[in-house]
Amino acid sequence: MNKQKKRLNNFLLFWVLFSFQITVVSAQVTKLNELKQLLLNHSALDTARVNLLTDIGYQFQTIQQDSSIFYAQEALKISNKLNYPNGIANSYKLLGVSNYLLGNNIKAIELNRKALDLFKQLKDKKGEAAILNNMAIIYHNEGKYDLALEYYEFSLNLRKEINDQKGIAACYNNIANTYTDKGNYTASLEKLFEALLIREKLNDSLSIANSYSNIAGVYYYLKKLDDAYSNALKALKIQESIGDKEGMIQSSVALGGVCVLRKKYQQALSYFTNALAYSRQINSLDGESVALTNLGETYNLLKKSDLAIDCFNKAIKTCQQYGDLQGIAICELGIGQALVDKNQDKEGIIHLEKGFRIAKEIQNKIHIYEGAKCLADAYAKINNLAKENAFLKVYLSYKDSIFNDETSRKSHQIEFNYLLEKKQNEITLLEKDKSIQQAKHNFQQLLLIGLASVILLLVLFLFFINRFRLKETHAKKLILKQKQELEAQAIDLKELNIYKDKTFSILSHDLKNPVSNLTNFVELLDQEVLTESDFAMARVTFRKQLKSINLLLDNTLSWAKTQMAGELKPVKEHTLIALLVQRNFDLFKQQAEDKSIQLSKDVPETVSAWVDPNHLDCILRNILFNAIKFTPNNGQVHVISFVKESMVYVQIKDTGLGMNKEDLANLFTYKMKQGNYGTNGERGAGIGLILCKDFVDRNNGTIEVKSELNVGTTFTVGFPIK
Repeated sequence: MNKQKKRLNNFLLFWVLFSFQITVVSAQVTKLNELKQLLLNHSALDTARVNLLTDIGYQFQTIQQDSSIFYAQEALKISNKLNYPNGIANSYKLLGVSNYLLGNNIKAIELNRKALDLFKQLKDKKGEAAILNNMAIIYHNEGKYDLALEYYEFSLNLRKEINDQKGIAACYNNIANTYTDKGNYTASLEKLFEALLIREKLNDSLSIANSYSNIAGVYYYLKKLDDAYSNALKALKIQESIGDKEGMIQSSVALGGVCVLRKKYQQALSYFTNALAYSRQINSLDGESVALTNLGETYNLLKKSDLAIDCFNKAIKTCQQYGDLQGIAICELGIGQALVDKNQDKEGIIHLEKGFRIAKEIQNKIHIYEGAKCLADAYAKINNLAKENAFLKVYLSYKDSIFNDETSRKSHQIEFNYLLEKKQNEITLLEKDKSIQQAKHNFQQLLLIGLASVILLLVLFLFFINRFRLKETHAKKLILKQKQELEAQAIDLKELNIYKDKTFSILSHDLKNPVSNLTNFVELLDQEVLTESDFAMARVTFRKQLKSINLLLDNTLSWAKTQMAGELKPVKEHTLIALLVQRNFDLFKQQAEDKSIQLSKDVPETVSAWVDPNHLDCILRNILFNAIKFTPNNGQVHVISFVKESMVYVQIKDTGLGMNKEDLANLFTYKMKQGNYGTNGERGAGIGLILCKDFVDRNNGTIEVKSELNVGTTFTVGFPIK
């Protein structure tokens, strides 16, 4: 059962809700009958007939795709005869949607490109944005997430240009779902709350429910079950009130998933069964596949393996109809686990590896992580230690990147920003309402007094109009002031949180353990428990820890001064580079020897820079510390200095682990400063390079970093000669 619980955490709770919005089936039938009657009464082959044909095609697209294609093709024929470009473009668009729903992705892309070219020629940005959005949906479904995000951004920018608020919200929603499938839940939540704000302003109940349902799904992945359940329940109540079966499918699946984690399996089965029934009522293939998949997962937990396999096989057939690789990957993993539970290990491993391959192919982090763990457990069961270890490494490498405390903290911050902005909007509306009520009251008084006499009416009218304007101006100033105060408070709170989190991180993680270890060691010496040989063996370790603490304290004090005191002006003088380089070589000599790292330099004795010597010493110390920290045993660290034009440069090059592009981009920010371990377990506070960048800027210098993974890193700092 424990293996199944680990798989359960990665339930597919929801799917991307595309721009192809599905209405209630009964309403569609009514609308179809009306349109067909209009078509019968309209025999002329003109643009009006083209528009009727495409309207009927759109009504058919979610319930009978073959009929949708028939009407689209008829509309295309007439449009070509009439040379009606709008009709041609909309016909291609409809054909693209219908072919996608039938699983003909290649054909759908081809048709969408034709429609896109025509909308561009017509300068129809709304149509162009819709096509780009539809193409992104297809790429997402094929697991091409980066390409899908690129097309969503194109669509989003066009919708912003034409101020299409509903379209903007839809883009944010689809972008969020793509980030979810990539495992980037922080970015997903940010986009979902942006979409929710817009939809609440538009008072669009259907879309608001959609946003709540997707937010519930992300909270589910983050294991915030109370938040997931409450958001899904909000969505379901709205969807039931407006008869939105497509939304009811999504929310029922989300609620069922939470029930499973709470071990309420029968209640979960009820929700999933309802979702399956709704899906079949409106012929929703993606809804049916998701409901079947979750039923299979629940049966796996209940050890009803045959029922689970049956559900997964039905789901695979449905997924294959519209090319859902992600759904197929989940089902293959589910079948594999069910077979392993039945002790059919070899056959189970075949399905697990197939699901794992598909997950890697579409770069879906959550299911790579899930599949790796299942395969590690399966190979352990048949005593294949090599493959068990290989998949266990994959599992561990994805585990920390998917579920970490920073993701949880950021999700709370995003929700806070959303609530703050929502409260601000409520305050603004309240103040406006008060101003309107006051204006009405003044106007009524004016009318009553004006009845006394014509002359008095004129005088009082002018008086109160002037008074009204003054109050309106005052009210606007008051609203603006309150808004600015709220924004300032939000900024102060964010900065305070960042400062607090960083300070506590340093104190608790980087000072507590080494000092505690040293205290325990001294107590053992006092009690004469340790011998001289024991002390000699531990002395090297404590020397490293004390040097690390010393560097940490220096950095922390310097950083605290810059943060608390604001400007910390440098005291510049002509500073000999060679002297400071040698001083730091002496400082780290023992650390380098411990790792057999060769320290070398080519620094002229007479070269000097116009810089604060304490700042430059701190910069060299931190960069050298990192170079030794991240360089494996038997590596090299080389320092050179040279003059170019009016600048003196110091270059520190190592043969260490190197960095990827993402780490380089965030090198001098707080985003990735978690105090990474070195090659021999060395620990840092994560503020050294931030301090280096600050000191370089204060001394009018420059800093450049080049790095390549498994090759090494080169830091180049430059300062004026005078």
